[in-house]
Amino acid sequence: MRKARARREAGSAYILVLLALVVLTILGLSLSFMTQTEMQIGANERVTTRVFYAADSAVNAALANVLVQRVYDPTTYTYKEPGTVPGLDFKSTVEVSAVIPLLDSPCNLCEINNAGTYMEKPTRKVNHGFSAVATRKSGTSTTPLAQESLSVMIEVEPWSVSNDAYKWINDPTQMAKIKF
Repeated sequence: MRKARARREAGSAYILVLLALVVLTILGLSLSFMTQTEMQIGANERVTTRVFYAADSAVNAALANVLVQRVYDPTTYTYKEPGTVPGLDFKSTVEVSAVIPLLDSPCNLCEINNAGTYMEKPTRKVNHGFSAVATRKSGTSTTPLAQESLSVMIEVEPWSVSNDAYKWINDPTQMAKIKF
């Protein structure tokens, strides 16, 4: 009787080992696919973060142009990524709209304005609005890898606005770029 039972059970360990190998293979493949997906998500996150910071840098550069040089004109910046593989040439292009004064009102709290009457104050409180759209492309491709848009409103007080600031307020294409 023992010999008959042993014959029936012969090869069962082989089947159990094969079943365990199939389960472990499926588990290994699923972990491999999960790791690959996580790496793609991380790479995409890195690209969008770079594009966001390119747009943020352009916003700060446009603000510096206004505060230091009184330049309100639209600007385009191109950042080439250092250390890229030849032929890929990753670069970010950032288009900054004109910096437009959206609200120009008296600066009531500025001590510098105490001379003169209420409407004759030389400095004012001015809210400027502008936007930056950053696009990252590879080589000569026209399809963007990533794109980020930032709209900014900055209040400067006290400020005396130059006449150059208002030349863009009647341009519908520049006004359409500012979206809040």
